Parts: sequence; C-alpha cells; structure tokens
Amino acid sequence: MREKEIINRLVNIYNSFEVNEEQLLFEPTMFWLISSYNQKYDNEEKIGGDWVIEKCPEPLKSLP
Repeated sequence: MREKEIINRLVNIYNSFEVNEEQLLFEPTMFWLISSYNQKYDNEEKIGGDWVIEKCPEPLKSLP
C-alpha cells in the first residue's frame, strides 16, 4: 500500500505546480517533482526519476 500512497503524494505535488519566474521554473520537471517530494516527505524508499517512470501514471512519467 505504501506505493499507492507515494504515487498519490506525487500526483498531488504535480497538481500543485505553479510557475515560478524567479527560479525560471515554467513547467514541472522530474527534478522539481522529486525535490518537492523530498522537502515534504521522508523518502525512505529513495524514489527517483526511474521509480516515477516505472510506477506512476502519465503525465508524471513523461516529465522532462
């Protein structure tokens, strides 16, 4: 069940994306997604981009 919890958290983070012109962040990226996850949650599983690509739905798995 932990996998579904992580996916739900990642989807929520993705859905909360807002453009940040100061950081030149105009679209969500995989780096942004994982960094945001690490800031909010303890990443015991050490998930990264490969994990997202393997287990998450679109559009998360297609993030640049």
